[in-house]
Formats: sequence, C-alpha cells, structure tokens
Amino acid sequence: MRRILVRPLRAFHGWLMSNRGVDPLLLHAWLAARSIARGLPPPVREYGGFRIDTNSGTEVARWVFPKMGSGLERLAHSIDRPGYFLKFCGAADELRAVLPPGWMLHAPSYFMRGSGKLSERCLAEGYRIEIDRIGMVVEARILTETGEPAASGYAVETPEVFIYDRIVTEPAHRRKGLGHAVMASLHGAQQNSDRPELLVATEDGLALYSSLGWEIISPYSTAAIAP
Repeated sequence: MRRILVRPLRAFHGWLMSNRGVDPLLLHAWLAARSIARGLPPPVREYGGFRIDTNSGTEVARWVFPKMGSGLERLAHSIDRPGYFLKFCGAADELRAVLPPGWMLHAPSYFMRGSGKLSERCLAEGYRIEIDRIGMVVEARILTETGEPAASGYAVETPEVFIYDRIVTEPAHRRKGLGHAVMASLHGAQQNSDRPELLVATEDGLALYSSLGWEIISPYSTAAIAP
C-alpha cells in the first residue's frame, strides 16, 4: 500500500473554531489518513476544500470543506447530477442555505476527537478478536466461536494523526460491548500517543464514542443531489 505524505501540522490551538469551521490542516490530515485506510487517492485542494476521487458504484467524488465559503456554493451550483457529495464541517442548516434546488441533506454526523485514554474491555463470552496490520492500516475483527463476523474496525497512524474508520457492530451482536472492544484494540496499536485521535461518528455511534470520552469538534454535514 502506498504511503501518502501530508504536510506537517502546526499546533492544534482550539479544536473547534466557533462558527468558523475546523482547522484546515487538521481536516486534511484526517482525510489523508482516511484515504490510506480505504485505498483511495489523497485529498486534493479545490474550491476552498478538499476533493477525494472515490469512484465507487454510488459515488464519483466528494469535497470536504473545513468551513463555509464561496467556493462551496459555486461548486454546488456547478454540479447537476447524482454521485457527487458535499461535506461540510458545520451545521446542516448552514449547508442547506447555500444549496440550489435538487440537493438533499443526509443524516447528521459528527467530527470527533479522542481523549487519548481508552480502557481495555473484556470480550463477552463466545467471542474472539483478531488484529492485522498491513502497512499503515490496522484492522480489528471480532468473531463468534463459529467464525461469524460480529464487529470490526480500522485505524491508520500517520506522522500527524491517528484515525479510526468504519467501526461497525453487526445488529445481532450489539449491546455486548463489542464496539468498545474494537476501539480499545485499535487504540492499543497506536505507536505514538501524542498524535490527535480522530473519527467521524454517525448519530448511532455518537453515544458509544461519547461514553468513551470523545468530544465533538464540529457537526459534519453531507449533501448530494437525489438520485
């Protein structure tokens, strides 16, 4: 897997820039690490945000903006078909206000940072955990005794950040502490504890991460043209 280089970050003074979005260097570092986790091209600066060419079956590209600006509005008016996503570190209402007709807001998410501390969690009876590392990517998988997938997640550590990605617990195995166990296992793979720990949480995941001491940096809003 190729290594993606990101520019060194200045000190992160003020994680949440009140009403002004998120530090662009912090956002770029998270996006670069996320691209490594998913095998995607690195983020490219464009329109005042960052473009990632995802080229999946449902998504051609996405732009992620650290704050509101004229570039986001110009970009939204230049897109006339589905498959292109706009993501914004700010409230959904602020994003909605600059979108032309035909755009649809998605469920809310949250850009979050960890406390740097995460206690170990004993696995519930009948489960086992496997940890694999390929290059910069760490994967944790929790399986049942019969090998059925129960929970999983990924992490990537770069010189700037340590990020968590795609933390999932299968519906039949929820409320057993498996999400906590995945997070703790990934956290234990971190080699430098002084790096910021970051993730984007869905509404469902917010309760788990809050219970683990994570804090919201910013709302994370998404919009796309309805298919």
